[in-house]
Amino acid sequence: MRHRSRGKETQASFVIDLVGAHRRGDYEVALLAASASENSKSKHFPGNARFFKERVGKLGWDDLPIVPMPAVHGLSYWDFCFYVGDGEAFERDMDALWQAIAPKIPRNPSDYLSDGQKLNDGAIQSEPLAKWRNTWCDVVSAYSHIHAKRDVFVTNNTRDFQRNSQALADLGMQHISSPETTRDLLERL
Repeated sequence: MRHRSRGKETQASFVIDLVGAHRRGDYEVALLAASASENSKSKHFPGNARFFKERVGKLGWDDLPIVPMPAVHGLSYWDFCFYVGDGEAFERDMDALWQAIAPKIPRNPSDYLSDGQKLNDGAIQSEPLAKWRNTWCDVVSAYSHIHAKRDVFVTNNTRDFQRNSQALADLGMQHISSPETTRDLLERL
């Protein structure tokens, strides 16, 4: 029998259940700092970490720990990142994750810019790079999850993560699950 994924609205209730389990001390549920860099509905880069903090606050999730992301100029916020010790290893890991998650999307953001347009903070944060930034956030989320040695990566993004779960498992991401599946699994334990 094939499992049909539920919509994001329905999955939200399962996320709330997971947050409740965290608050009861059953499991640790954390937010990925890379979420702070995700596109807004307008396809623009959020201006600063304050927007992320406000969004988390409005959800009432201020008490959840934040899984930090690697510091990348123009894409990460100082409050939520760490410095990578080995830049070459970081690039290799990011390349491998990018190939596993989005092999058809060019990794170089300059590929999305007009001829002669320079890659700077303004260009990185512009609407033409929205698709690239979305993929970058997925890849850096996977990297951050693996680096922090987290157990289960919970996501609604079945297209990019669960569909590529074997390739991601080979890179260190052992468990990828929807909020509903995670909640059901935890209830059975």
